[in-house]
Amino acid sequence: MKKGKTNSSITLPHIKDWHAVIAICLLVAIFFRDILLQKAFFWEDFLYQFYPFRNFAAVSLAGGELPLWNPFTFSGTPFQADIQSAVFYLPNLILTLFVSGGKLNFYWLEIQIILHIMLAGVSMYYLAKEFELPNFAALITGVVFSLSGFMITHAIHQVIICQVAWFPLIVLLFRRAILQRSITAMIIGGIVLGNAILAGFPQVSLYIILFLFFYFLFELFYAWKENLLSGSLKRSAIAAGFILFAIAFTAIQLLPTIELAPLSQRATITYEKSQEGQLSWQQLITLIIPKYFGSSGAQGSTYWGIGAYWVYWETCFYLGTPALILIIFSAIKFRLNRYIVFFFGVGIFSILYALGDNFILHNFFFHYIPGFDKFRSVGRITLLSTFSFSLLAGFGAQALFELIANSSQRMRQMMIGVAVVTVILFLATQAGWMQNTADPRVAGQIHTDSVDASITMLIISFIAIGLLFFISRRYSVLLLLSGYLILQFIDINIFGFTQNNGDINPDEYYRRTENLVQYVRDAGKTEYFRVNSRRENTMILDRNQGMVDRIFMMEGYTPLSLQRIYPPVKDFDRACDLLNAKFRLVVDESNRYMNLAPSNTYLPRAFFVYKSTIIRNEDSVSAYMMDPNFDPRSIVVFEDDPHFKIDGIAGSGNVTITSYSLNNISLRAETPNDGFLVLSEIFYPGWVAYIDGLPSPVYRANWSLRAIPVQSGKHEIVLRFEPESFRRGTWITLLTIMISLAVIIFIQIKKKNK
Repeated sequence: MKKGKTNSSITLPHIKDWHAVIAICLLVAIFFRDILLQKAFFWEDFLYQFYPFRNFAAVSLAGGELPLWNPFTFSGTPFQADIQSAVFYLPNLILTLFVSGGKLNFYWLEIQIILHIMLAGVSMYYLAKEFELPNFAALITGVVFSLSGFMITHAIHQVIICQVAWFPLIVLLFRRAILQRSITAMIIGGIVLGNAILAGFPQVSLYIILFLFFYFLFELFYAWKENLLSGSLKRSAIAAGFILFAIAFTAIQLLPTIELAPLSQRATITYEKSQEGQLSWQQLITLIIPKYFGSSGAQGSTYWGIGAYWVYWETCFYLGTPALILIIFSAIKFRLNRYIVFFFGVGIFSILYALGDNFILHNFFFHYIPGFDKFRSVGRITLLSTFSFSLLAGFGAQALFELIANSSQRMRQMMIGVAVVTVILFLATQAGWMQNTADPRVAGQIHTDSVDASITMLIISFIAIGLLFFISRRYSVLLLLSGYLILQFIDINIFGFTQNNGDINPDEYYRRTENLVQYVRDAGKTEYFRVNSRRENTMILDRNQGMVDRIFMMEGYTPLSLQRIYPPVKDFDRACDLLNAKFRLVVDESNRYMNLAPSNTYLPRAFFVYKSTIIRNEDSVSAYMMDPNFDPRSIVVFEDDPHFKIDGIAGSGNVTITSYSLNNISLRAETPNDGFLVLSEIFYPGWVAYIDGLPSPVYRANWSLRAIPVQSGKHEIVLRFEPESFRRGTWITLLTIMISLAVIIFIQIKKKNK
């Protein structure tokens, strides 16, 4: 076989680091231009969960309160212990500086997300250079990663983006730590990983640590293969130290979260539940044609694949057609560069794992590897394929230029192969391939949409092939390569520009009920009460609006909501009574009207009861409270013995709440007889009572509420949220920071003295 001509004049153009950084940031800014110009707004979970969370935390901190407890949703719930609160994630702490007028403007949170996407691209650029890729190839890697399908579709999930943004830097520092056996890199890297964990999405944390484990084993294997195992023990210790420093640094968050987890709705996840959001074999085509099964975004959902509408973004791992062509070219150096082998391996592994129950990997990991049985939406592990394939795109760019310089004939053969595969996929789409699962009523529209998506793929592919052909013909390499990068950007714009461009302005969304909120606030000036704003599928206030407007609500939304919130009583109105709900949603379906109406049966926030019963079995407690004769005004139900004897004589005690803040409630109480002070506040470990300055236990009462034994007389009572898990975690984190600084300073002094 004849060799092609050597084209020695072809060289990969050199660009400076700052050129690459500006290019990545500029492309990200252009992509999110409508968000930055406030012509559009992030939607879905950004609006309903993450903005209320960040607003509540930032406003609380700006007011001098640490938000350990949130009294405004779910009738009260632990806030800081919920890992998605991300209170101590450093960029979230910075948001406190932007609080104005008692609110955090949502725009600052949108800016934060976009800056993190830029960080993802820039840190990936430097990681690619760490793997000895030339600057232009590293630039391609950074652009592909930051504007990948995974990053775009998850832009509404602030906790995911904030964590993924640090992923490349974590890998860079881990690589330096184990290869250079650097204690400094180990400590700094551990803190960077710890800060990423504090961003608040443990599933991504697990996948990042899994990647680091794979990479460590890979380097260890090659050290053994090349007879370089002499320093492996120290490398192993450094790798372990890297993870341990991260865990110790995040103890301030992890210990409270570990306490919360078994008490939450996510305490256990069945294997069937874990399969939600998994890839199907058919969806592998979306790596090439991303909207083959429709899409789901801010402008609506046309998704018709397996699963609910949100499966679209949980399984999206599109990288762009030009990037995919470069990934194919990286295979040329499969035998020459061990890292290409590694990244292909990790990428394929993550896709096979994302198949969930459609393949064996998830089943094995779920049942036998700790941690993997805690999460659903296994499609999110395509983060690892996105990460690995982005680097392979850079390796592909490098391989491509070597191929152009040394074998233009082989280059043309590969381009012809890509063209043939592209045409075959296009024709298969025209023939209705894999479209037989669609609803027959909309099959025609689905076929049209699939064909349109394949036409886009066809056009982009042939333009990319054309650009590569011109590069091989000695035209301006820099100009044509820039054109190829722009083509990648255009392809991603076609794919995802409108994905996150929602029409709902968060300020307007939460102001739409401002008259109703003001009415509730005015009523709240004279007493403490809650609002019931939802019945079945009807809702007058947003579930997390309590965190935005600081009104006490029964409703809320977070994945780690407590198991015990609503008492098991005979009807919902009785539950509202127990939870101190003065205002309740009323719906007139015939006139399509809803409003909040006051109730006269609700129990006060705090009151005395002089009879009690102890029922130790959960089911028995539930059955007792479901009885229509159960009267919470006269008797309190305990599951543990409070060791406080009362004579059962009714009294006329009274109690007044004198102050109420996030973590403290002060009351003035007077009772003629010994009794129990019952509070319509959700029970949770860490609440401590002080009666006249002396500590007193707080007991779970009436399924989910609190009760305190109080002797006859006048008393000043204070309840404080002082979780031991938070205290211990704080000390461990502070100690870790001090040790880290001391070791780094010691190493630097030692270096100077050499």
